[in-house]
Amino acid sequence: MVNSVSTPPAPARATLSAEEASRLITALQSELVGMKAEMGAKMASLEETIANLAQENTLLKRRLFGNKTERSHTSEAQLALGDLLAAESQLQKELDAAVAKAKEEAGAEPERPGAPGERAKPKGRRDLFASNLPRSLVEILDEELEGKGCRRIGFEESKQLMFRRGGFWVLVKRVAKYEVIEDGSPTVVTVPSPETLFPRALLHTSTVAHLMVSKFGIGVPHYRLERELADQGVPLDRGTMGRYVEHAGNTLGATIVQAMWADAIANAQVISTDATGALIQPEKVGPKGLAQACKKGHFFTAVVDCDAVLFAYVEHHSSASVKQLFGGFGGYLQADASNVYDALEHGRPQDTDEGVTLVGCFAHLRRYFFEAAICRHPAGVQGLMRIRAIYAADQALSRAPETERKALREQHVRPLATGFFDWARGARLGTQGRNLATKALGYAVNQEAELMRVLDDAKLPLDNTRSERALRKIVVGRKAWMFYGSDTHAEAAAAIFSVIASCRLHRLDPFVYLEEILRVLPYWPRDRYLELAPKYWQATRGRLKPEELAAPLSAFQIPPPAPVPPAVASPSAS
Repeated sequence: MVNSVSTPPAPARATLSAEEASRLITALQSELVGMKAEMGAKMASLEETIANLAQENTLLKRRLFGNKTERSHTSEAQLALGDLLAAESQLQKELDAAVAKAKEEAGAEPERPGAPGERAKPKGRRDLFASNLPRSLVEILDEELEGKGCRRIGFEESKQLMFRRGGFWVLVKRVAKYEVIEDGSPTVVTVPSPETLFPRALLHTSTVAHLMVSKFGIGVPHYRLERELADQGVPLDRGTMGRYVEHAGNTLGATIVQAMWADAIANAQVISTDATGALIQPEKVGPKGLAQACKKGHFFTAVVDCDAVLFAYVEHHSSASVKQLFGGFGGYLQADASNVYDALEHGRPQDTDEGVTLVGCFAHLRRYFFEAAICRHPAGVQGLMRIRAIYAADQALSRAPETERKALREQHVRPLATGFFDWARGARLGTQGRNLATKALGYAVNQEAELMRVLDDAKLPLDNTRSERALRKIVVGRKAWMFYGSDTHAEAAAAIFSVIASCRLHRLDPFVYLEEILRVLPYWPRDRYLELAPKYWQATRGRLKPEELAAPLSAFQIPPPAPVPPAVASPSAS
């Protein structure tokens, strides 16, 4: 008997009608188009990311291996490798013509041949006799010829710069004691000692001034000073240095520097400001006194007209800190585009003209276009050319009298600035994507109002690079000693930075100024601290007795106020 195996019947194939097949094909085609569009968008995004990373890599390589500065005479042809300027030749001719016209009407001297902005190279050796340095005379004679009676007909004279270490001295203060008979009994009377900021101190004010100038003037940290002093036979530890410097700095900050800040806020017309960060060592916490990670504080600088260079330490870079520093200021405040300054302008009443006026910085604007030009964006090259023309025209008018400079600026600089912003608005609409070019154009359009305000007053510079230059002292210190010991020490450092920078602004020797001020300050009236500021010190010093200033320890007779004293009274020292 044969067993038969049954197999299931094959399933019947579904048959699509022509209409259903057409709908299916249409759906698949639509899905394919969507997938293609999605892949295209992803590819465009990836290409943009790659391009941005390539630009970032170009900037990083330039910062590592290229020039550290943005030279004002940098050739745009070099930035663009020469192939992007073919269409800009006519623009360059128009800008050069505008600058030449401004120079002609301002009466500027024609430029000498060579690269623009290049300094003339010195010729010959430096004349050391032109200085006020003390001289040491050495005559080299021939004893044999001198003994023979030969007539000396002259000398061959040459000069060299010589150095001799001054070193430290020990000041011995001997206070006389007298036996005085009063009511028939002897009594010991001691002569009162001159007042000083450091009673019963180890260090004289001259040593404290030397420590302050060494650290905050030339950037030598205390641990290096400790080694140098040890080589000179002066065993002075860095902890002792820090305590004296902090005491002196806080005293200056609560007296002279506070008076300078009050005078600047009340009377200044233009203040250029900027800020930078610094590490602050926090206090140790817990029963075991565990050290904590450093926190970040900030130093603000304020270059006040041509009167002072001030610094202030704040714990936070915020609108509240800016209000605290500049809230009462009613002039022009030139700063970058940080939003922390917006509270000053938006916080004042809208129906009055009182309050601060924010002014932009063309150097920050130029920096954005400079980076775009490095990465070969045509908009970056064109923007850099236009900004360079604005600087050149303004530089040609810099020597004009102040009464004429504003009118000349309106005639020559404002058309160039207006043309730049008109071009920036149009170029922004025609530039796609997110890159350095759109970033530069966006900055220009958003900051147009603040940037155009530099033309409102003849005293306003095009940029606030003078405040950036002042901040270099903070940056040098940040690299030299890494952190500040506390918030109090940072406040003291800001006061010392202010005094030294203002001394150099007025061509005063910071060491001599500090050494004299620290001795005069205990005697000075609290409502006249501004007379001790570097701006007024020469006049104030001329009214003090020279013998009192020359003595290492002396009492001071305070002269009456000057006939036209500064109109700002400083707060009392705490």
